Amino acid sequence: MKALAAVTILMSVLFGPAQVAQEQAEEILAQAARAYEGVVTLRSEFVQKIDIPALERQKEGRGVVFQKKPNYFMMKFDEPQGDVVVADGEWFWMYYPSAQPDQVVRTPIHQTTENATLGGQFLVNPTERYVATYVARESLDDRQAHLLALVPKFDAPYTLVRVWIDASDYLVRQFEVHEENETVRTITLSNLEAGIELPNELFTFSVPPGVEVFTR
Repeated sequence: MKALAAVTILMSVLFGPAQVAQEQAEEILAQAARAYEGVVTLRSEFVQKIDIPALERQKEGRGVVFQKKPNYFMMKFDEPQGDVVVADGEWFWMYYPSAQPDQVVRTPIHQTTENATLGGQFLVNPTERYVATYVARESLDDRQAHLLALVPKFDAPYTLVRVWIDASDYLVRQFEVHEENETVRTITLSNLEAGIELPNELFTFSVPPGVEVFTR
């Protein structure tokens, strides 16, 4: 670590802090992308916080998320109870009975590994898709993490992503998405379990009686 710090200081003197911050971020992103590629299944607890300045509102939810490549995903909320997002390999199902108990929205899944994921979507060809900058090394849930700022190079519904990558296993532990309407969505992952058995049958959604399905 001392050698890495010395190299970073030397590069900063020779090339300037901005370039060093970008190169350091790209190196960490590359390591995180390799770690993400090696994870087929994942279970994690999550906390989601949404700050909506336009409505002067804040929302918070929590629960458990299951992921299985390439296109299986379940985000099951304990708070609000009953809310769920499921990717069953063919469709994304979004059902939020806490807000709209009489309808569920489904959208087709395109066959790419970045669709059915949480946090990993920022690690698919990251240096091609984002301008990355190293921000700081921080403690997150008693673990050390690298904080990076990502600005999309493509047309995206968000202008900035701040992502915390674990300094040990290089898995995403938290990300903060700044949307165009100034809404900020923060998701924190904890108690990650990778490489566990997750049957495909886990990722199913049954439309409740009386609930209308809207297809996008």
